[in-house]
Amino acid sequence: METKNIQDFLALAELGSSYAAAEKLFVSQSTLVRHIQSFEEEFGVALFDRTRSGFVLNEAGKTFLPYAQKIAYAQKQCYMALHHEDNESSVIKVTAFGKIIDLLIDFRKRYPQLTVEYYHPENAEMKLREGLVDVAFMANVDNSDNELVKIPFMSIRMLAVVYDTHPLAEQDSVTLEELKDEQFVALTEDITFSDMFMEFFNKVGFTPNVVMTAPVGPDVMRLVKEKFGIALIHGTPDNAPAEPGLKIIDIVPNVDYNIEMCYRNDANLPKATETFVRFAKKWRITHKDVNLTML
Repeated sequence: METKNIQDFLALAELGSSYAAAEKLFVSQSTLVRHIQSFEEEFGVALFDRTRSGFVLNEAGKTFLPYAQKIAYAQKQCYMALHHEDNESSVIKVTAFGKIIDLLIDFRKRYPQLTVEYYHPENAEMKLREGLVDVAFMANVDNSDNELVKIPFMSIRMLAVVYDTHPLAEQDSVTLEELKDEQFVALTEDITFSDMFMEFFNKVGFTPNVVMTAPVGPDVMRLVKEKFGIALIHGTPDNAPAEPGLKIIDIVPNVDYNIEMCYRNDANLPKATETFVRFAKKWRITHKDVNLTML
């Protein structure tokens, strides 16, 4: 039995949705379902009933559940004993301006005993300074008091996305001034239109007219295809996703900003946070293609 995958079973039993369970554990749906199937093949019985509404524990699954919980608990206690850690230190609280999901997935695979809690980046610096999060990926952080450690992590650029029959689709680049009269669609909680980035629009004297929002990136792209407006994404022109019916345009002069990994300058940094920071430093060196679009 692959005990490291026991959390997949527990998450699916709790949430009843392979999508929600995969999101919680930072793994793909296909990987999570494959792990469940491997348990079922090993035991020779199905653990879930597959229904239209999701996964429901059957009698065999209900029998296995308390054993799975004991295995997970023993696994966590063993890890903490080996590393001399307590329960609280096994949780790393992270927030980010920018796409770090690949980093979190790789970290979770390497350290399945540690828990990562991923928070929305609103008021990220305040959350970090007040100890509400352990690590924050941010730009333009004032560290004049030297209370934070800042490590360069990635550089991203603002790009425009238009439908392929839009007048701007004939251009390879566009200025912010040319976007003044456009209608925008955006993510429901889009950092592009947060106070942090409004300075870019203020320089040319306009506030983006956001007419519709959607909770996830693919829905935003669909709204653009349906000609409800244009969108702004983050990335680099070389790595931006190719979408039929859409044209991605560079903004000039480039609206670039550097994201730094920040954590408190504290000699008593928890072991789990130290592990995450050390992993992220190495990960950044080996992933030169980190400048991927956020959508």
